[in-house]
Amino acid sequence: MIRKRTLFLITIPLALILVFGGIINLHLDLRLLALTPKILKYKRLIQKYAVKENVDSRLICALIVQESGFDEKAQSAVGAQGLTQLMPTTAKELGVKDPLDAEQSIAGAARHLHTLYHAFPESQREHQHRLVLASYNAGLGRVRDAQALVRHQQKANPLLWEPVRKALSQLTKRHASIHKQVWGSELPPHGYFEGFDETSNYVERVMHYYGRICFYREVLFFL
Repeated sequence: MIRKRTLFLITIPLALILVFGGIINLHLDLRLLALTPKILKYKRLIQKYAVKENVDSRLICALIVQESGFDEKAQSAVGAQGLTQLMPTTAKELGVKDPLDAEQSIAGAARHLHTLYHAFPESQREHQHRLVLASYNAGLGRVRDAQALVRHQQKANPLLWEPVRKALSQLTKRHASIHKQVWGSELPPHGYFEGFDETSNYVERVMHYYGRICFYREVLFFL
């Protein structure tokens, strides 16, 4: 049971960021504030599997805030389940037998993130975070397709998030002529992708939460 004094000490610094942070995203900051008790509830599990998989615990926390709002029984319209919203196929590949079990969900997501980070070893940390999150949301294959487009156009670095972000928007049927130049087929290797806006917003929201959590690491919970 979290004491009122503890909640008060946590609430005040978080509330201050709404003032001194320019109130850039009031909705997201208030959501993070409201979820503080649940974040503290799952703190030890997040830290446990973050250490085990060598992944930043604060990023796992930010991801869960966005994915489910720390609702361990959450289920999406497309079939994603649990705290970390693992799809059934992904959960099975990760050895997660029950995605609605909080510990299994966190363990599976940490394992998945570990693999995704190793997919972008040459990217600088800030870009690596975003490429990993885009892969978590849209699938690694889609991000690889976007990187291939960036390489083909030879106008930017495929290890950076911004050019890859723009290339993700070119994986639609409207850009079939570009696909044919790159792959000899109008269809990208991992299919057309119409979820560009959703993935782009997802990455920025998780990174927003991540930045807030990092800023308050000494006052909050992850040192």
